[in-house]
Amino acid sequence: MTGRQDLVYRVESDPGWGTIAAGTARVSLHPDETAPEVIVVSGPCPRCGHETVHAEPLVSYANALGASGLLSRLLLRRAAETGSREVEVICACPAIHPDAGEHKGCGASWVLHVEWGV
Repeated sequence: MTGRQDLVYRVESDPGWGTIAAGTARVSLHPDETAPEVIVVSGPCPRCGHETVHAEPLVSYANALGASGLLSRLLLRRAAETGSREVEVICACPAIHPDAGEHKGCGASWVLHVEWGV
């Protein structure tokens, strides 16, 4: 595992980390770009360098209302349109960082701008 395991767990954010992550992150839409329900961001954490994965749901109420419900269909159709979202990614790397307790990752968070359907 590459990265800095010696970094103490600390909840913090830095705008520069978003800039770094924009050049290294892998972003995918699931199940696909024509009907996205979840944005998945993976790549190295810009603070500790360990690989991390973050899933950001685009539609939060569709499953609770049933796939055949009118509101569910409208929410899914809205998510599939051309769109963008500011995604806050929180490091959830598997490395054990000092002072993390029960937390995963190193505590870092950053924001990525994600666009689809353009």
